[in-house]
Amino acid sequence: MNIDHLNEFIYLADSLSFRRTAEHFYVSRSVISRHLNALEKSLGAVLLERTAKGVQLTEAGKVFLQEAQTIVRDWNLARTRVQAVSGAANKLVRVGYLRNGARPFLARFVRSMAQHNPEVRLSLLCMGYHEARQAMEEGSIDVMLRINVDKALSRNYRSTFIYEDRFVAVCRCAHPLAQGSDAVMLDALRDQKCLVPDSYVAAGLAPIVNELVDEGALSESEGLYDDMDLLYLKIQTEECVAFVSSLNAAMFEGSLVILPIEGPDMSFTVSAYYHHGFAGTAFELCKAEFEECQRFLASSTPDIPRIDHAMR
Repeated sequence: MNIDHLNEFIYLADSLSFRRTAEHFYVSRSVISRHLNALEKSLGAVLLERTAKGVQLTEAGKVFLQEAQTIVRDWNLARTRVQAVSGAANKLVRVGYLRNGARPFLARFVRSMAQHNPEVRLSLLCMGYHEARQAMEEGSIDVMLRINVDKALSRNYRSTFIYEDRFVAVCRCAHPLAQGSDAVMLDALRDQKCLVPDSYVAAGLAPIVNELVDEGALSESEGLYDDMDLLYLKIQTEECVAFVSSLNAAMFEGSLVILPIEGPDMSFTVSAYYHHGFAGTAFELCKAEFEECQRFLASSTPDIPRIDHAMR
């Protein structure tokens, strides 16, 4: 059994495309086919069927997909634990981050790690919410930087609180909402074109603002929250309102108008979560730097309401 072949099968089962799988692993399609044939031969079962409509998993393929994911996850965890004991893990830390949640402190963290802990190399991976969660479960990242929208994360992983923020409404300077007001009531947004993230991305925000838009408008704007630069470009060029982090919005102060939302609680927190096998010196150094980022942000953003968070 070859772990690389299992990874190829998992990707192929998800994409159902030999071309995309080959491109992802930088090999030819014939190599992917050869590895799949070797898997099928060793298992004594056909895993994928090629039909006129494309590629489909067989029933055996669906069962083996679950088993393959478990095997790869266990292998990654075993490798991480062995590296932690041997000291090899201290050389590289894989950090998965959400652009929207890590922007206020990521550059400071990277710069400080390079200055104070040059023996630790950082591999930075920008990910979506679901992708980052899966990467943690599979052990393909050591640290995950993200908004706390999933209670299971706090139960299942060690974490360090970094900062608290709040959602604010943002629009361009010429927008009617920006005229003569330093804040906005929720009711004032009902007649506006609102760009809204999905409920998983912003669990505390979505139930409130979803009432302001129809289902079509919601699905159209979800993707914009994966790229803050594209989101801000849309706000600057169109008569629309978005709901973003106040710390992210502050970076564009002067070109956009930031309007706190009066009434509902729009606060959220951002933390660093650590994979179970991430331990040793690298873990301690990263945790210390995240705590330093927390102290810096707490002192530099006094207008953000604070909650008493215990660091674990």
